[in-house]
Amino acid sequence: MNYVGSISLMDKGDYDRGDSPAQAVLDKNARSVAQRIADETREELEKVLERVEHIYDSYENSMELIFQTQHSANMEYVNDINELEEIMKDQIKKRKYQQGLTIFIVGYENVCGQRLKLLQHVNEFFMENSKSVEEEDWFPKTPDLDLDDAAENIDQSLNKAEDLANRLGEINQEMVNWLSNYAINKASSKALAFVDAKGKKKLEKALEKAKEDLGSLSEKLHNLQLDLEDKESKYQDLLKMLENKNLESQKYKTAAEIAKKNVTELEIENAVMKEDLEKRKNFMKDLQRKLNRAENELSQNDMLKDIQANQISDQYQETQSMEALTAKKKIQELQETVDKNKSKTEEVKRGRLFKSKTEEVKRKKLRGVGYLNLKQKKLRGVGYLNLKQKKFRGVGYLNLKQKKWKTEEVKRGVI
Repeated sequence: MNYVGSISLMDKGDYDRGDSPAQAVLDKNARSVAQRIADETREELEKVLERVEHIYDSYENSMELIFQTQHSANMEYVNDINELEEIMKDQIKKRKYQQGLTIFIVGYENVCGQRLKLLQHVNEFFMENSKSVEEEDWFPKTPDLDLDDAAENIDQSLNKAEDLANRLGEINQEMVNWLSNYAINKASSKALAFVDAKGKKKLEKALEKAKEDLGSLSEKLHNLQLDLEDKESKYQDLLKMLENKNLESQKYKTAAEIAKKNVTELEIENAVMKEDLEKRKNFMKDLQRKLNRAENELSQNDMLKDIQANQISDQYQETQSMEALTAKKKIQELQETVDKNKSKTEEVKRGRLFKSKTEEVKRKKLRGVGYLNLKQKKLRGVGYLNLKQKKFRGVGYLNLKQKKWKTEEVKRGVI
């Protein structure tokens, strides 16, 4: 039986997902397994064919013996005993056959027909199970079938057929021997009648036995054929199951390959992310170094600023002290001037107050620079002299009690 066929695991055109090398290896392994099974089956078939050839050779030998006996005597084939009795009852045919030696073989055609049917069944079996490599589909996995029992039954059937063929050869030889004895003992009618009756009985028994054997053999072959058909249907079912399992396993393999590919891609992405992370870490380290450097520079700048601020503060204090000294000098000069003009100022004040009393009553105020606060005895800045309020409003003031001017603007006041 040939199991190497079109192994269609996956079509490259439809299912090419980047796993063509793996698919090629799987296809190659499947074909090698199928080829090994085919070789083993071929060897078994060769053994069976050798047995058939042996049976055929024995059949040809028996036919050669029959053909050899045809030259020495006439042979007639009849279907059954009834036909032979009709020939013996016909006086014309009886006289015709009595003129020479004639051998009647009863039931030979039936036996040959049964034998032909047997050979046809065997031939059909071998033809069905010896298809070419391209005509039969096969999958790499072998089904778990009890093929040994089937092979054993076939061997038994073939052995039985061989035994029957040998038995037919023996019957043929016995028939030839009986015919020879019949020709030799033809002179004696009693002996001939006795031998004829005895030979007929013996031949009938042999033929009946051969019929029974052939019937049992045909029945066994029929049962064997039914068993083989049943096993063939189971075998086809198992093949379908194997096909489905194979497709499922192929799907799982494809899914595993895809998952493996995804894992590889994730590993690559992880490596890229790790590399990016290292770059970021290095970049952060550089930034940290720059930040530390900037902080150091900033701290240095702060120190410089503090130093500059201290310097500015010192300069400001020096400037303030200088300004204070200058102001003291000016105040001393003003104080001297005030002391000199104190008496003059009082006189002028009194004179002007009394002199312009009428005008002051009308206006009740003197507009000018500063004001004179008679109660506090001081003249304030630029403004006016309000006699009713007895004070001179303006900028700055003359403190008569302290005898000194506040601010320089008082000098420009008019009393």
